[in-house]
Amino acid sequence: MSSTSEERRERILEAAERLFRHYGPGKTTIGDIAREVGIGVGSVYLEFCSKADIIAELADKRRHRIVSAMRTAARRGSYAARLKAALEARIEALYDLASQGAHSCDLVACTQGKARSIRFHDDERRIVEDLLREGKQAGEFGVEDVALTVVVIEHAYASFSPPALFLQDRQEVSNLVRALNRLLLEGLCVRSRGAR
Repeated sequence: MSSTSEERRERILEAAERLFRHYGPGKTTIGDIAREVGIGVGSVYLEFCSKADIIAELADKRRHRIVSAMRTAARRGSYAARLKAALEARIEALYDLASQGAHSCDLVACTQGKARSIRFHDDERRIVEDLLREGKQAGEFGVEDVALTVVVIEHAYASFSPPALFLQDRQEVSNLVRALNRLLLEGLCVRSRGAR
């Protein structure tokens, strides 16, 4: 890809993101994106096969921010503290994206690019799974079946995902996530036999 093509591609993505945040992906057309960039519709199609490809690429960028926030938060402390921080960072990253425009999080929850969406969820799952496995090996977590525990955690936190997440008050969600984290971690952490 030439430098001119790369620049045009980035300008298209930036314009599409602005329009999607304001109007939503469903109401924005390739023609709208082309006008926003100041190029012809054909030039957009030189870079992207369809609007769905633009949506998928922008969704990937948003999802990457969420996974990066989780990984960054999970770097320090006990495994319990890392897991708690990763789960809370996920919620904060989603709310940060939501604050960027009325339709900003439509791209996180979009169903276009299903394989990419599955990969994103796999990345989130892998962070939790790695923390559980490493915490178990370190003797901090008393988890018998790591894979099953990951599924249980996913189900427990399902209401803290788009779009349902954004129908709830941010502060209330933060309080609920912290309470759920306490409950979860008290169940995962190894205790002496006398304490059970």
